[in-house]
Amino acid sequence: MSRCRRTLIVTSLVLLGGCGPAPAGTGAPVAAPAPGPNGSPSAQAAPAASRPAQAALSGAFNETDVMFLQMMVTSHGQGLALVRLASGRAEREELKILAAAIDVTQEAEQQSMRDWLRGWGRATAADPDSDVHAEHGGLPVLGPGQLAALAKTRGTAFETDFLNLLIGHQHNAVELARMETKSGAHPEVRELARRIDLSRTAQIDQMLKMLSRPG
Repeated sequence: MSRCRRTLIVTSLVLLGGCGPAPAGTGAPVAAPAPGPNGSPSAQAAPAASRPAQAALSGAFNETDVMFLQMMVTSHGQGLALVRLASGRAEREELKILAAAIDVTQEAEQQSMRDWLRGWGRATAADPDSDVHAEHGGLPVLGPGQLAALAKTRGTAFETDFLNLLIGHQHNAVELARMETKSGAHPEVRELARRIDLSRTAQIDQMLKMLSRPG
């Protein structure tokens, strides 16, 4: 593997990882595994269906914690659909590596958030018709029409549209995370929100630089 490729991989994972893995048994999402030699996430990463459920969170929580987790589960699902378009359509290796790292990280986070909500006896996704969510800006929406249009493009055109969509999507995640750190009650959920804020902000900065120098 070339030194340049190793640098891209390490940079992507540092931006995504934020803090290191949480202590075992806390139920907090773990950091993304290191990519394999071909730049894709390591084959050692277990599929979501085969991973054991995270331990239920103990301690007091409030409705902001619940709403944040539900909205982020929905947001992550939309983000995963977006980043999985990159591998066969983007040209730049750094963009493909970033998309693959986001895929691994957000799938792990989504699984943990669902486990936490189940442990609290709450729905594992946000109700799109809920007035509570609407009061906080509504659910972030990355619609199937946008994804379908993006899937028809390739090369530079794909990369430009992809980066613009993902920047907007991750900005919404940052806003949700800041809502949680301001008004949430549960320390582990607040810590997840803090890591999401830091990592997605760094991703946005990286993608803005990519947009300024098209492939």
